[in-house]
Amino acid sequence: MQESVDIIRLDEPREGVPEVINKQIDEAVAALAAGHGSFSVDTERAMGIRYSDRAYLVQIRREGAGTFLIDPVGIEERLGGLAEVLAQDEWILHAADQDLPCLRQLGLEPPRIFDTELAGLLLGFPRVSLQAEIAEVLGFGLAKEHSHSDWSARPLSRPLRAYAALDVELLLELRDALTHMLRTAGRLSWLEQECEEVRLRPPRPTPTQPWRKAARQANVTDRRSLAMLEGLWNRRDELARQRDIAPEKVIPAKVLAILALHKPRSRQDVLTSPLFQRRSRRRDAAEYWDAIAPIWHIPIPKLPVRYFVENRDPFPPMRQWARSHPEAEERWKLVRACVFSTADDLGIRQDILLKPALQKLLAWEGWEGPVSIYETLIRMGARPWQVDHVGGAIAEAVRKSPRIRT
Repeated sequence: MQESVDIIRLDEPREGVPEVINKQIDEAVAALAAGHGSFSVDTERAMGIRYSDRAYLVQIRREGAGTFLIDPVGIEERLGGLAEVLAQDEWILHAADQDLPCLRQLGLEPPRIFDTELAGLLLGFPRVSLQAEIAEVLGFGLAKEHSHSDWSARPLSRPLRAYAALDVELLLELRDALTHMLRTAGRLSWLEQECEEVRLRPPRPTPTQPWRKAARQANVTDRRSLAMLEGLWNRRDELARQRDIAPEKVIPAKVLAILALHKPRSRQDVLTSPLFQRRSRRRDAAEYWDAIAPIWHIPIPKLPVRYFVENRDPFPPMRQWARSHPEAEERWKLVRACVFSTADDLGIRQDILLKPALQKLLAWEGWEGPVSIYETLIRMGARPWQVDHVGGAIAEAVRKSPRIRT
C-alpha cells in the first residue's frame, strides 16, 4: 500500500447533493441509460431498526449520468427498466455480499462485479472499510457518522443524502487505482475469480433454531424453559413483523431468556414481573403469556433437547477430532500450518487464502496423494488462484510427511 497522504475531507458530492427519487424513476433510468461505463452501486438498509432487511435507498452513479438516490419502496413493479440498464455493464460495489441480496429482492442483477473491499483484502490492506481505502488510496476523507441512521425515514435530511451519494462518488476512481495496484502485484485475476464467486454465491441458509443463541448466553438448559424461550421468540418475531420493527426493539432476546428461566405459571406472573415494568413492554405482556401457557401441557419427551448444535458440516465438531478421528486432526494441523505460512508469505489474511470451512473439509476428507490435493480443493469450491498457492504448499508438506498422506 502507498504511504499515507494528507487527507482532504469531503462533506458533499462535487456535483451537489441529489434529491431522493421515487415516482420519477423513469427519468432516472433514461439518464443512466444515456451514460457510459460501469455503475457504482450501493444500498442503505435499516438493520436494527426495521424488521425487513430490504433496501430503503439505492445509490447509483455512472459517468455521463451523475448520481441518483432511488427510493424503491412502493415502486418495486416499475424497476424493470432499471434492471435492464444495470444489466448492461459491470457494477462497482464495496462489500458486495452485503448489498447484492437486497438488490436481488428488487430484481436487480449484475452481469459482473468489481468489489473494492475484496480488492483491498487481496492487496493485504490492514483496513478495508470504504472510508479507509478511499483515504489511503485517493487521499479523501468521508464521513462515518451516518452509517447507522434510520434510512427508512422520509424525508431524508441533506446530510444523509450527502453521505449516501458520497458512498458512490469515488468508487470508479477507487476501482481504477485498485486495478492498477492489482495488475502490478499480479493479482488482478485473483480478484476476478473472487468477485465471480460472490456474484454467484447462493443465499446463506436461515438458522432453524435461532433462539438457541439466546439460550446459550443465558445458560437456559431446563427443557421446559427452552420450549418457553422458543415460544416467546416466535411470538416476538410475529409482533416485529406486524410492526415492521427490529425484534430487539420489541423486546431484547436476553429478557425473553430470563422470563423463560423463571417459567411463569400464570398471566399475573408475567404482568407483575419486573421485566415488564416498562410501558413499551407491558402492552405485550399478555401476548407472551399466551405463548407460554400451552407449553405447560407439553409432555417432557416432546420438549426441546437441552443441547443442540446446528452443524451443517459433514463432520463432527472439531473438538472431538483428537479423540475420535486422530488422523483428521493430524491433517488439520498440517493444512492449517500450510495455509498460515503461505498467507504470511503473500501478505494476506489466511481466511482470504482459503476459507476455514474449506480448510476443515479438506482435513476431514483427506486425500489419496499429493497430486489429488489440487483436484480435491477444486471440487470443494476453491478458486484456481487459491489452489495454485495453498495446494502446492500442502502437497509439498504431504510429501515430507508420508505418515499423513491419506
